[in-house]
Amino acid sequence: MEKWFLLLTLLLFFMNESSEMKCKPTSSDILGPFYYPDPPRQRLFCQYKRETGAKKNVPLHVVGIVFAQDCKTPLRRVKVEMWQANHEGKYKNETNCRGFVRTNKYGIYKLKTIYPGKYTTSANADDFRPAHLHFKINGKNGHKSLVTQMYFAGDKHLGEVDSCYGCSSHRKDLIIKPKRVCNRKNLCVDVAEFNITLSKGKGLHVSKAIFEEDNLVC
Repeated sequence: MEKWFLLLTLLLFFMNESSEMKCKPTSSDILGPFYYPDPPRQRLFCQYKRETGAKKNVPLHVVGIVFAQDCKTPLRRVKVEMWQANHEGKYKNETNCRGFVRTNKYGIYKLKTIYPGKYTTSANADDFRPAHLHFKINGKNGHKSLVTQMYFAGDKHLGEVDSCYGCSSHRKDLIIKPKRVCNRKNLCVDVAEFNITLSKGKGLHVSKAIFEEDNLVC
């Protein structure tokens, strides 16, 4: 599967060179209750297996570049933490679905996982959070650390219907549409390109929950 990553890295460079980006820091999001400091280093999240019930049984590869505030300078050796629910929408305390990777000399990070499941945040069966991945990017070279989340285009629980009122699922820069890539043997992976731009300064760029309940369940 390393050949996948080589191909994805090349595609990422071409996509980034050919697209016009509006230069602004990536939107922040709330931290939520399921963050644990000092997760293990790994590139295979949620055991990277085609779990029964996982969306389309297709692995999800997340790749991106971490940029400085100028949106041009890649930041190397940046620690990128990620945690998520499993395909059933459950967070587990063990390390299966949480960990960190580092950007390479080109500022690129990459990880392999599965689609996260959705979950309700109250007794109301309609109070769903959209599927999402949590990220914490540790700032360096005069840039703030960033807490954010990545969402999936087409999710019917984005924005105003998100049960987390203080979350940022309405932010367009956090909503990603994965692309499916298949080889000659018809083995496919979904690729989500999630580039991240940090803001200059010290401290942590994180959103504040509107209601205390959001800190407890989102």
